[in-house]
Amino acid sequence: MWVIVLLKKITAFLFVLLFAFPNVAYSSSFSASSVCVMDMTTRQMLYENNIYEHRSVASTTKIMTCFLACKSGNLDKTIKITSQMLDKCEGTMLYLKAGDTVTLYDLCVGMMLASGNDCANAVAFTLSGSLKAFADLMNSTASKLSMNNTHFITPSGLDEDKPYSCAYDMALLSANAMENEYFSEIVSMQSAEVTVSGEKKIIYNHNKLLGYNLKDGEFVGIKTGFTENAGRCLVSAKKYKGNTIICVTLNCPDDWDAHTYFTEICEQKYNAVSISNVISIDTVGSEKAYVKCTYNKKRYLLGSVKVLEYYFPFVYAPVKKGDKLGEVIVYYNNKILERLPIEADEDVKEYGKQQSGTPSKVYG
Repeated sequence: MWVIVLLKKITAFLFVLLFAFPNVAYSSSFSASSVCVMDMTTRQMLYENNIYEHRSVASTTKIMTCFLACKSGNLDKTIKITSQMLDKCEGTMLYLKAGDTVTLYDLCVGMMLASGNDCANAVAFTLSGSLKAFADLMNSTASKLSMNNTHFITPSGLDEDKPYSCAYDMALLSANAMENEYFSEIVSMQSAEVTVSGEKKIIYNHNKLLGYNLKDGEFVGIKTGFTENAGRCLVSAKKYKGNTIICVTLNCPDDWDAHTYFTEICEQKYNAVSISNVISIDTVGSEKAYVKCTYNKKRYLLGSVKVLEYYFPFVYAPVKKGDKLGEVIVYYNNKILERLPIEADEDVKEYGKQQSGTPSKVYG
């Protein structure tokens, strides 16, 4: 049997330090056509500018292609490259040849790091049998993700047939994709070794934000893109004090600096949240009536949390400092953020028992 205590948002024991969101001014030094900055966990907008404008998104389209491959559950499958997969491929390549063999995982690596259009086409044929069928899969998935201003045509992002999306939709897609462990692993790689027909080769990520020396946090993905029609496109993911910030810029000539700037100013919107409490649990068979327990954790979040405490209504002595006597479940945005142990802060001896080495009193 547990004692269950619900602490709603701000209580005497849950200190939420809230600061007013600063006004974020758009810097005239960045000439992006569209900018969207989003918190990955809550999908809350941190900054926006022309986020629903239809634009070509170039090779950032490959985010959807890789996401679908990672969701397929067949990343270890070996693919034989066909001439049909390579038909009309142009632009950036891994330079696959008909007859080559490569795993679906390595195709994803080649697609996301080296931006191989041949890899993207091979993924499309592997998952759907044709480019048209794969485009249908891309668009049906986009619809399920509420990407309401998106129409994909190619798996690579080549835009002669005028596919389109918008900054908001690409941020939404990226937030979902980064929740997939295989996807997030691939896009965080600065370099990787792939094997094509038994031959190993090292490829390097076009995303220069990876490995940037930052004052706080680090970039952990996700994809670059460029065509003459789209201009420079970039989607990034930045880890900041336990959070992930998604940033999308479309048609932004100075995108490396822009992503550093926009993510840094949006970090100011995260508030320090101290999750803590002191609990007294009754003891049985002890000289002390209760044992004191605590928990304490600091997080940086966009809003308040809900805390649910589970602990025993009483415990039998002896109790040792550090014994787990319950658990705290922290909810954020209606999802479990983390679980914290409720631990004894002190030793509680059993009634009548002495510490080791101390003689008992004799009455008579």
